[in-house]
Amino acid sequence: MNLSFQKLFYAIATIFALFAILILAKPILIPLSVALLISFILLPLAKKFETWKIGKTLAASLSIFSVILIIGGVIYFFSTQIINVAQEFTHFQDKIIRAFADVTVYINQNVNFVENLEKGELFNRMKAWLTDSTGFLVSKTVSNTATFIAGILATIVFTFLFLIYRDGLTKAFLAFSHKDNRERVLKMFKSVQQVGQKYLFGMVILTVIIGLANSIGLLIIGIDNPFLFGFLGAALAIIPYIGTTMGAVIPVIYAFVSYDSIWMAVAVAILFWVVQVVSDNFLTPRINCRG
Repeated sequence: MNLSFQKLFYAIATIFALFAILILAKPILIPLSVALLISFILLPLAKKFETWKIGKTLAASLSIFSVILIIGGVIYFFSTQIINVAQEFTHFQDKIIRAFADVTVYINQNVNFVENLEKGELFNRMKAWLTDSTGFLVSKTVSNTATFIAGILATIVFTFLFLIYRDGLTKAFLAFSHKDNRERVLKMFKSVQQVGQKYLFGMVILTVIIGLANSIGLLIIGIDNPFLFGFLGAALAIIPYIGTTMGAVIPVIYAFVSYDSIWMAVAVAILFWVVQVVSDNFLTPRINCRG
């Protein structure tokens, strides 16, 4: 096999060009991919509206409006708990910094890596640093708000277009295949769509079940805002490997900071571990098999 320098250069240049295009087109590709996923989910609902002799445009609009209504209802349901947690953040911040300062001073007394380390001075410096960092994050968040809103609007527009012109898009994809294989390709598209819809529906059911289990457990333990932390942990559990840990760490830290007893945090950690074990070994296989 002869590999010339020119061919190698073209191959590397092509790879770099593809990466550059993906990075530069990220503001378009991300809403486009999310819209494609949402359109797969909303397609059965749009078809249901169309069976009631509703046009494609109105059916797509009603489908998208239904999703917005559901998301808005969820945000409204958890808004009170989110506001309560945000109001208590300053108190949590001081307790976390004070606990970290105690640990640092204790380690320094045994290792002595910093001379004349005082708890009060360390607490004030850490609080000042955290305040400056928080201000930077807030300003960064505000500056990115316009980009975030534009991404949401683009996703809604793309979803609307996918639902309306789905037949034309399907024919365009089929045009790339041979005439003899178009029926097979069409069946493959439908199979992918059905499998994707069943998988997403199964994930929604699993998230609701895990969220309810977490919330009821936190309510029994006596943690404030149980439904917020329960469903937050269930939503984060979708992320492979680290999602379960992230979903458990947040309520554990909240319990550790909010209550004097360390056993509250231990009970929360055990609860999330038990729910995850039951979910991985019993719920997930059965729901996926049905899907």
